[in-house]
Amino acid sequence: MVVSRLVNKLFTSCTWVLDGKWLIDCGDVEPLLPLLDGGQVQGVSLTHGHFDHIYGLNDLCSRFPDARVYCSAWAREQLLDAKLNLSYYHDTPFVFAYPERIVVVDDSSRVELGDENVATAVATPGHTPGCITWMTDDALFTGDAYIPGVRVVTNLPHGNKQMAALSVKRIQDLAVNRSICAGHDVDASVLMTTISLTTNHPNRPPSN
Repeated sequence: MVVSRLVNKLFTSCTWVLDGKWLIDCGDVEPLLPLLDGGQVQGVSLTHGHFDHIYGLNDLCSRFPDARVYCSAWAREQLLDAKLNLSYYHDTPFVFAYPERIVVVDDSSRVELGDENVATAVATPGHTPGCITWMTDDALFTGDAYIPGVRVVTNLPHGNKQMAALSVKRIQDLAVNRSICAGHDVDASVLMTTISLTTNHPNRPPSN
C-alpha cells in the first residue's frame, strides 16, 4: 500500500492518503487533489470528529459523490454538531452536510480499501470517547490518540486521561512491525495552541 501525507494548514493536522483513493481524516482539499490516483476518493476513515480533522469533508463530498465517511458513533454526533466538534468555539462552525453518507463502525470493524487491503477499526478512546485508530498490515493511523513524543490531550470536553493511557498502551502493543501515522505533524506547540484557542475562547465549551 502506498501511503502519502498532507499536512493541513489548520493546526498541522494530517490527512493520510492510501493508494491514492482512500483518506484518513480530511482537512484541506485543493492541495490534496494531486495526491489522488485518477482523481477519485472512495472513502474517508475518521480517527475522531474534532473540526481540525473533518473541516474539508463538505468540500470533498461535494466533489466525490460516491465517497463514504467511516467513523465511530460518537464521531458521527460530532460531525453533526458544531459544539461537539469544537468548530463553534473557533468562529468557523462546521456541520457535515451529508449525514446519509456516514457509516458507523465499532471496535474491530473491518473496512475494505480495495486491492485486497483492509483497515480495522481499533477503539482508542481518551482524547475523545469515539477515537478510532485505523490499523492496516503495515501502519497504525492514530489520529490524536497517540502522537509520539506528545502527551495525549485530554483536557478538552469529554476527554478522559485514564482511558487515554489505556489506549496508548493498546496502540503501542499493536505498533510492533507497524508504522505510526499520527494525526498532526509532530509539534507540541501546535497542539498547545489548539487547546489555548479553545479553552480561552469567550464562548468556550464547559469542562467535564
